[in-house]
Amino acid sequence: MSEPHSETPQDFSQEHLYEEGAAGGMHSSEVETFLASPDSTWLIKLTTIKEDGWPMTVPLWYQWSDGAFWVVGRKYNLWVEDLKREPRCSICIEELAHPRIRKVLAQCTGEIVEGPAIAEGSAWLPVAEEMARRYIGPDGAEQLSPSHDWERYLVRLVPREGQLTTWQGADWAARYFEPGQRPDLENRDN
Repeated sequence: MSEPHSETPQDFSQEHLYEEGAAGGMHSSEVETFLASPDSTWLIKLTTIKEDGWPMTVPLWYQWSDGAFWVVGRKYNLWVEDLKREPRCSICIEELAHPRIRKVLAQCTGEIVEGPAIAEGSAWLPVAEEMARRYIGPDGAEQLSPSHDWERYLVRLVPREGQLTTWQGADWAARYFEPGQRPDLENRDN
């Protein structure tokens, strides 16, 4: 999905579908802003492989830090059990607001960092508190306190090398067109 792009962030502007030069992969600083800013309240969709080989997708709160997605699972979450058995997974995070339509896709390896553990002294609590403030609001961390004795897992989802792709805008990547269909994309200086 992500096409090669310049090393300097672009000011994004797109008023119409298929607008020349408006869509493309995000610069690394744009990815950081999209995934980690305080207003990043979209959900990560985590797809795991069930024991019978079928995929299963679950929407979750997430934190992006140090090149990985961090999620917190309850003691009996089935997706945690799936990752224990088969750590290969994929994620999707999308913003549907037109015309920006930013998205990040990745193949990841899931790693159980901790758990099950209660909040006191845990590594999952600071992650859960940050997510609660971002998704619920300033008092989000306090709202978690009644559940501090409930066991949880801290899970790190690490994107595979070269398998994190990005896109923004309402246009198609050049690879989807036959030669000559979109000369504006073919001749783009990437």
